[in-house]
Amino acid sequence: MASNGFIELLRLAERGDKRRKGEHLSNVTQWLGVAFLLNDYRLVAPLGEVAEVLSTPDLTPVPLTQPWLSGIANVRGRLLPVTHLGKFLALPSNAARLIDQKVIIIDKPSIFSGLQVDQVLGIQAFSPRKYEPIGLPSDSPLEPYTHGRFSQDGQTWYIFMPSLLVEDSRYLEAAL
Repeated sequence: MASNGFIELLRLAERGDKRRKGEHLSNVTQWLGVAFLLNDYRLVAPLGEVAEVLSTPDLTPVPLTQPWLSGIANVRGRLLPVTHLGKFLALPSNAARLIDQKVIIIDKPSIFSGLQVDQVLGIQAFSPRKYEPIGLPSDSPLEPYTHGRFSQDGQTWYIFMPSLLVEDSRYLEAAL
């Protein structure tokens, strides 16, 4: 399926890197996710919750909608509403990252939606032993949509769950 092409390319690149480093012989199960940046947060979404990653497509604005709805795009014949995730969460804008923005696509039976983020870093692998059930502080706007974290190489990656976001009635009500 074409929508899985980008994810598959990232997976193959990761596999090639591991083979080059000799890590492909390890039988340790790893947790895989799509790593991305949003403002100053390092986030990773479970691979099974991301259908595809795109460069920001041409967007058509939709009148009488929330300011965080960037617009809609035609993606292979399907209308994709694109939400600027940082604006939805009322995070300050990072102008330096505007050129690297990508769209993470959620494709579930009940919802087809895109999340515009500052930068996608590819597929990140974590050892399940590095998981910590510690979330973001309760005053963080991302806290309701995260589920623990991984600490690796001196960096903390919070697990962002698109499935929790699409259950939020505020996210589903983009009309003014």
